[in-house]
Amino acid sequence: MKKHSEVFTKYRKIIARASTKEDIIEILNFIRPIASYTKSIPMQNMIKSIYDKDKYLIDNEINCFLLDLEIRQLYHSLENMSKIEVLIQKMQYLIENSKNNNLQALFYQIVWYIEKLKGNKKKSSIVLNKIKYLVENDKIDDLYSLNYCKYSLAYELWIEKHDVKCSVIFEECLEYFYKNGFVRSVIQILCILNIIYQREHNSKKILERSKRIIMNQDFFNDLTNELKAILYYSIGLGHMIDLNLNFAESFFKDAYNILKPIHKKSIYFSNFINLHSFLCTVISLQGKLEQSLQLIEDVENLLNQEFFEKNLDLNTKKQILHTLNLNKFYVYSRRRNFDTEEMQNLIKEIYFGCKNLYSDFMLVSEFILNSNLECIKMEELMRLDNFSINRVKHIIQYTLQKSNIKEELNDCKHLQRVEILKNRDRTKKTNFIENVFADLLIAQQLFSLKRYEEIYSLLRKYETQLHRIEVLELRIFMEAFIQVGKFKSGDPLGPALQYMAIKKCRQYGFSGLEKKLLDYLDMQYKEIQSFNI
Repeated sequence: MKKHSEVFTKYRKIIARASTKEDIIEILNFIRPIASYTKSIPMQNMIKSIYDKDKYLIDNEINCFLLDLEIRQLYHSLENMSKIEVLIQKMQYLIENSKNNNLQALFYQIVWYIEKLKGNKKKSSIVLNKIKYLVENDKIDDLYSLNYCKYSLAYELWIEKHDVKCSVIFEECLEYFYKNGFVRSVIQILCILNIIYQREHNSKKILERSKRIIMNQDFFNDLTNELKAILYYSIGLGHMIDLNLNFAESFFKDAYNILKPIHKKSIYFSNFINLHSFLCTVISLQGKLEQSLQLIEDVENLLNQEFFEKNLDLNTKKQILHTLNLNKFYVYSRRRNFDTEEMQNLIKEIYFGCKNLYSDFMLVSEFILNSNLECIKMEELMRLDNFSINRVKHIIQYTLQKSNIKEELNDCKHLQRVEILKNRDRTKKTNFIENVFADLLIAQQLFSLKRYEEIYSLLRKYETQLHRIEVLELRIFMEAFIQVGKFKSGDPLGPALQYMAIKKCRQYGFSGLEKKLLDYLDMQYKEIQSFNI
């Protein structure tokens, strides 16, 4: 990768040789991507050197384009606001009598951003309507101006209405900025798309877009370490959604190591604290419960810092707390002395968070199964329409059916639960772990129905795929229940191998699962005794 100083030297020579307006336009097209992520005195000096060309080369259009670059060099800091306002006035003067829609669009986009930054919602809204008119009526033919304007429209749609339709516009902008080397714009759009795709559980899109960038060596090399961290964060997020926990942890840690020393100076500080809560999730699910407790404490300490109190927006804070609460419940509910009555405040917070925030599939499934939520609350969850809850509605129905059972040995009720799980909605987004989870629940019902032969038939497909089950407790449960099925199908080693699974439960602190597996062993023992009598 060439050092920036070498790039500046090269372009200063090109600028010196420029002799036509077309030369200047070509130079601008070259330096715009660099200027978008290089905020520096050398870059500002290079922009000013274009002003020094012969005056007949620098008409109103070129002047506006140069003012645009100058402003974008400054507008990431409120400290520069007085300088920015002077430049905006100059730009406004140049376009007042101009009928050039491209220049007007560029001016409106900058004013929208500045008014947004200053918190002038009414003024930014008025300017945005002007942008909207120009875009929707195909008045802008300069792709640079057009894509910045489309970005503004999509951003407003997302921030104000959280309308996922904005993802289509963001995708179009992403393609333009990616193909033209606007690395910071690409990463910023990727951050927003990640939130949308995470809520839709669309790991495929997150990973495709992130991996395309990391595989493009030239583009990747132009990223600052800060931007590389966000890219690693994105890839980790995609893997976390698919419950590929080892990959997720690795990429999250790479992002963490970069962001930790700079997070209070970075515009991505919210990603840094989100990173903690997601890292907590992947560590919890891998059975590292003590590490998870430490991370929970770290997140709580960060949230109490004045910096995050002041700078985190409310929605981000709510999401972080919800993920944190789900992690707390998961870790606490693994313990032997877990009592839902003592966790009612936590359960209540999680229940309300589930209504409109992102919930990890495994964490929210365990919450539904183990929180003893009132039937009326589960029925309310069933009426919701959000991606996280839609993904686990079969778990809610299953739990509701279980709650309604008066007699535990009612075969009809067990069959109904089996049917709920077998007939669950499945889409292209349904992943391997979701199927594992549902099949284990079915296997438990088959055990209660004494349809033992069907257990091994159902679970044997996982016997050679246990390594893919990275949720540790789930893998131990699967190992044990495969052995239950084998034993009931005539394999005498079943109970001995189940004891090995119980030993792992003790090793990792999965007290709830240990008790459950011991209960199954006890039931098998009693059945053998009864048969021998």
